[in-house]
This record gives sequence, C-alpha cells and structure tokens, in this order.
Amino acid sequence: MDTRTGSRPCAMCAMGLRGGTAYLVDGVRRGRRRRGTTRFARLLICGTCYERGCPDPDTGRTRAASARRTKTAEWWGLAGRGPALPPQLCLAGCGLTVVRGAEALMRGVTCSAACRTSLTRRRNGGRGSGRPCGACGTPVMAGRADSAYCGAACRQKAYRRRRAADRTPNPTPAPVPDDPVSTPVPDDLVPTPAPAPVPELLAALIPFVDGTTLGISQTLYKSLYRVHTAHLRGHDPAEHIAKLTSLNPDRIKIPDTDDGRRLRASLRALRPAQNPHPQP
Repeated sequence: MDTRTGSRPCAMCAMGLRGGTAYLVDGVRRGRRRRGTTRFARLLICGTCYERGCPDPDTGRTRAASARRTKTAEWWGLAGRGPALPPQLCLAGCGLTVVRGAEALMRGVTCSAACRTSLTRRRNGGRGSGRPCGACGTPVMAGRADSAYCGAACRQKAYRRRRAADRTPNPTPAPVPDDPVSTPVPDDLVPTPAPAPVPELLAALIPFVDGTTLGISQTLYKSLYRVHTAHLRGHDPAEHIAKLTSLNPDRIKIPDTDDGRRLRASLRALRPAQNPHPQP
C-alpha cells in the first residue's frame, strides 16, 4: 500500500482515507495466521469510525467496546496523552489530515511509522553514513545516517554470509609436539587423572552443609560441618577429614541423589588417600 499518496484504508471499515480527516488511535491488530494472537499498534481510522466509538460528547460516558472492535482490529483512544489537537497535515507530506493527542513526547504530527521514517530520513538529508557497505565495500551515500549497507540486496548477502559462517565448523588445529622426533603416545594409553580427593570433598559437601540438601545422618553432618568451617577460616581440615575416614561410605546414611552420589564417591576416594596402608 502506498503510504505517500494518502490512499490507505481505515483500519476499522476499510474505507479510503483520501480527502478526509484521519484519527491516529492506539489499538491492536488481531493475527490472521494464528488465532488469538494480537499485536499492539497505532491505527489510522476514519472520522465515522472514531465518532462511533469515542466517548459521548454530551454525557462523557464511554461507549460499548463493540463500537471499537472488528474481527481484525480494536482501538481504545487517541494516540498520545492529553486533549485532542486540531486536525493537522502529516509532516511527511503524504496528504493526510491527522488528529492525535497533545503529547509533548510525540514530535510532530505523522500518520504512520512509514511517514515518521521518511521524515527522519529527510531531516538527515538522506545522505547515508558514508561508511563502506558491509557486503560490497561501496560507500553508503543514500538512506539513514547510520546505514550499514547500500541496499536490501547487500543486507541479504551479508546475512547469508553470517549464516554460512555459523554452519561451518571451525577445524581444530592438531597439537604440535615439543620434540618432533619422539613418538606421540596414543590418547587411549594416557591415563585420565582422577580429581583430588580433598578438593572434591570440599565441593561435594556444600549442598549438605548450607541446608540445600537434607537426608544425611547427624554424625556425618557434624563431621562435614567441621571440615567446611575449618576450610573457610583458613585452617588445616586434616584432623576433621581423618575422622571421616573412619566412616564407611557404603553403610552411612546418604540420599540417593546426584549430590548424594557425588558425596559418597568423594568419601570412597578419601579413604585410600588418607589410609594408603590400612590395617588388616
């Protein structure tokens, strides 16, 4: 639809607005593709539809919502807070006479977002940004002052390049050995280092000490709390950790959750680390 000739239809009755006074109102457009979806927008309606749904000028009472509702749109008041301004021509030069509310934050009188964009481009001179186009490298000499591309074709081309770069996996370079003469060791023969038992225990006991996870025995809770407190104060928790080695991790009460299984595994790894030569 041409937004520069004033041939747009009314959002309520679909009648042409050429030669008449249009009212800019706040409302919603109901989705046509999906049922129940709405989209907030500023609608342009004719004088007949506005008089049918505006408050009664004699009593000031609000009319029924059915007078402002159709299958495709609904409005509830003039755009902009404050009293209605007298009819004024759209500043973008589309030929429409527009009525809207007297709100200071709305700069000038325009009838749509398209006319507002056209007015902004005209005020900026339409000279573009002057920077090289992001797709072809040609200086952008037309359009908005922050234009990054010289046209829709270059914008689409840059978008396709970004999509292709996202789909292309980055190859991981092969590690270069320090000694090229030596034979590299296969990955399956290199043992995976196990986590240190004490740091793993300090991390596994946190959910049970701060009260996030419950279900452990009172004896285990006291021992874990002493270890956690000593670690926070900067003391050596070896004395309290040694007491944990006397507990059997397979028979002590620990919940069968992810945190519980992690705590039980850390206690199992702690026993041989603290007692490398257990007594028979």
